[in-house]
Amino acid sequence: MPISSTTLDGLLDRRVKLEQPAAGYRVAVDTVLLAAAVPAKPQDYVLDLGCGVGGAMLCLACRVPGISGLGLELNPDLAEICMRNIGRNPFAKNLRVKQADVTALPSGLADKFSHVLMNPPYHEDARHDASPDNAKAIANTERQGDLALWIASAHKALKNGGTLKLIHRADRKEEILNYLGNDFGEVRVLSILPKKGIPPKRIILCARKGLPYSIAEGHSLVLHAPNGAYTLEAENVLRHKQAINIE
Repeated sequence: MPISSTTLDGLLDRRVKLEQPAAGYRVAVDTVLLAAAVPAKPQDYVLDLGCGVGGAMLCLACRVPGISGLGLELNPDLAEICMRNIGRNPFAKNLRVKQADVTALPSGLADKFSHVLMNPPYHEDARHDASPDNAKAIANTERQGDLALWIASAHKALKNGGTLKLIHRADRKEEILNYLGNDFGEVRVLSILPKKGIPPKRIILCARKGLPYSIAEGHSLVLHAPNGAYTLEAENVLRHKQAINIE
């Protein structure tokens, strides 16, 4: 079903203007955290797998002027909105979007990118009651075997020495590490805690192509203080475009 209405919102303290569907899947904190974890430098070429309306690569381009980026998005309506978002943010002139299925990397994109970022569907199809909103259901629900295919596409797209940044559910860490171990080395894990002392619900993983395999846990990012407000570190990332260092 076509997207009937949208809203115009802001990320990074409204530095990023973002149009998105009024109903269904909407950009959340995870998107901004993912972008903050990408160690990009000016002139790097970045690939956003499953880019949606472009929130992550727009946040990255806002933080790191001079990058170039490509977003791949299966949903043609979201890809069209992403194109409009690129046009309404002056710092995004070197970004573009292509409508494509990320589980099969389009030809011509192998070994091209310094960084790949992705925020794939979190919920396995067989264990999840999908949303009645079709776009949200696609964004949130992983078909069996898709996560391994997303990671394979990322590996194929990266230059040797390039990094994959992936945000996902903390309870699937071992499964994801198993997929990464087939092709990636030097894996670093950042746990995202809702509050201090509460187990993480999300993790960000950084994996580098072409290095010997190793796993290390980085520091944890605590999102909220006891009073419910963002911690200073989270505030700096979510509002003031500070990078997250996972090393």
